[in-house]
Amino acid sequence: MGQYVVSSLNAQESPRGTLLDRIVGPGWAETPANLLDHLVQGRHKFILADSNLKLAARRQGEHQWLLIIVDPEGREVAPQSLPHWRIEQLRPTPSPRLNWWQRLMDPDAA
Repeated sequence: MGQYVVSSLNAQESPRGTLLDRIVGPGWAETPANLLDHLVQGRHKFILADSNLKLAARRQGEHQWLLIIVDPEGREVAPQSLPHWRIEQLRPTPSPRLNWWQRLMDPDAA
């Protein structure tokens, strides 16, 4: 069984609320679905950097699993309470910078 360090949990805001979309460690990155697969099958262990917390899989229903964070006693920890949690803001794509002659032809374009 491999043991890996998780350096950040990255999420995005969506209409359904905050969704975890990427889990990153030194030299690797996984989607939550891939990481959950590793945890359910017991192939790897993922520990949060600079803490005694780890990621775990919890069964919800007959065929569904949830990715959770647990303390050493096995109690679930809210991801929002962790320093590793970061909400990525959707950034508008910048418009391309116009050349001097494009600004001269259409001054309102800038």
